[in-house]
This record gives sequence, C-alpha cells and structure tokens, in this order.
Amino acid sequence: MYWKDIESDKGRWVGLQIKCGEREPGLRKAALRLESGADGWLRLVQDCVGSDELRVRLWARQEPEFDGVHLLRSDAAVASPVPASVLDSATLQRHAALEPELRMASWSRVFARALADASTSFLHSGDWVLLGAHEAKDWQFETGPLRGMEPYRYRWVENLREALREDPLTYLDWWRPRREVLSLRALTDADEGRIDGWRKKSREGVLPPVLLWYLSCLEAYVIVDGHARLQAALLEDRAPDLLVAHSVYERAHERDPHERQRILETVARHAEELELRVPGRRPIATDSLNDLLISAFDDRPWVFAQTYGWATRRSEAQWLGEVGARLRELGRDDALASFRR
Repeated sequence: MYWKDIESDKGRWVGLQIKCGEREPGLRKAALRLESGADGWLRLVQDCVGSDELRVRLWARQEPEFDGVHLLRSDAAVASPVPASVLDSATLQRHAALEPELRMASWSRVFARALADASTSFLHSGDWVLLGAHEAKDWQFETGPLRGMEPYRYRWVENLREALREDPLTYLDWWRPRREVLSLRALTDADEGRIDGWRKKSREGVLPPVLLWYLSCLEAYVIVDGHARLQAALLEDRAPDLLVAHSVYERAHERDPHERQRILETVARHAEELELRVPGRRPIATDSLNDLLISAFDDRPWVFAQTYGWATRRSEAQWLGEVGARLRELGRDDALASFRR
C-alpha cells in the first residue's frame, strides 16, 4: 500500500490518495466488509482474529422502489480496525504540538498506517481517498474541494449529533437524504474511562479525529473508530475533526479542444480590451482566472465513490433468520416485516 497527499488547486491539504495493491494478501478481501445477497439485502461482517467465525456488525435491506433502507445493528463485541495502542500518549503529545493546519494531515498518516497493518481493517485492494473534514457550521462538516469528485457523494457530513443512537433499529429515508452517520456499536461501561480522558483532550482542542467509512449502498457513513471520542466531543459540545474513507475508481475525462480555444480567445480579447481601456472592462481576479484556465485544461481523471461488496451464497431465509433472532433478543419481533420483501 502507498499513499500521497491530495491538495486543492490553491495548495491546501485535502486528504490522502491511497492505493492498495492486488498482490498484498491482507488486502484482497477486507476483514471488515460488505456481503450482498439477492433482492437488496446486505450484511456488514467482520472476521474474528484466530477464528473462522464471522461477526455481523449490521444487517440492511433496501426497499423495493429504493425509497430507503432498513438497518439493524448487532452490537457484537469486536476489535476496532484502529487499535487503541495507535493513539498512545506520545502520539497524542506529538500531534498536540503541531499547528492545526498540519495536525489533520499527520493524523491521516497515523490512521492510514494503522488500517494497513490491522487484521480487522476495511481496506481492500484498489483505490481509496481518506479526506479530512472540519466543522463548517453547527456540527455540519465539510471536506476540502476534490476536483472531479461529485460533491454530493463526498463533500458534507451531517447529523453527527444523532449518530450514537441507543436504538439498534434505524430507517434511512432516501427521499430526504441527510448524509447520515451510523454507529456500529452501543457504548458500554468500558467506554466510561476513555470518555473522561477524551473529554480533556476535547477541551484542549487536540482530540484525534473520528474515522468514518462511506457506504454508497446506504448513502451513509459508519463510524469505524472513535465512538468514545465522539461521545466526549458531544458532552463537551465541541465538534471533532473527521477522517472520511471512500473507496473510489477513476474515469478518464477528455476536455473539448474547441472549448479550450474559445476560453483562450476570450481571455486574450479581455486583456486587449483592458489595454485599450474599453469602458466597463475590469481585470479578472487572479483566483478566478486560474480557476477558469484549470477547468479548461485540467485532464486529471474524475473520481467516483463506490463501495464494493462480496457476493454470498447465504440464502434469504438464513439472512432473515439472523435478523429475526436479533429482533427477538430486543423484543422487537414486529419489526421483522420491514426486512421482508
């Protein structure tokens, strides 16, 4: 696996571009991965270290007309893709000493290395981006501009305040898309000590980012590391930074040479009219001129977010049996109808 920085056209750090090689055995099939079955049912599953057993993290079923998706969280006890040892006191102190604009770029490398080494990672072979997201306003988060990537698919993260739901049942209404954030586990008593420590870091403004993974099949994000950090940030009412992982693919994009020529002619004509002092002509701002020329001549491929899943031979009856057992455990048998087709 290797990565390189992604910068905006104005030179600001946006995130990491990550390439996971086909020949790396640990990346051919992710330990934390989606399984897909017929008729729109899904499972998010995770391998257990030292065992052939799979743990289900959540079950999901898309509605027949794609109006939304029903979700059920398992709350299974599993290891995080980012081991707690990665966020040791020395690493925290080193990042606390960094300037804020450098801190996120450095954290992205820490998390990328952890995901590359972890036996419970969601990374698989292919292309990824790991983008930094900061609060834009009132707990709404925005990543930096990434040219060629559809903004709706990656740019904003919302509803983080409601992410740590106690109820394992959730419905996402795709007629009212809000770029939901979903937790993969309930908070436990074991989290209490960590939350107290993270609250102090939040007050100091040096809380490590929460790691999200975008699942295009849900049009939502899941928290894969940082449940306790998010709870600490909520208790302090201080929005954390986010690192958002997207599995992506590239598509070549060729610019129209005639359009390029028209833009060059327009810019040249404008410059001539400025020299001749044509009434009403004003200089074009440098940033605006740069954006115009970049848009005309940028031949970098477009980037599209797409989550990959693994087909399974598991039958729908088996899948419904698992969902039914979890709902009985919750005393919510009546909800099973929502997962049938």
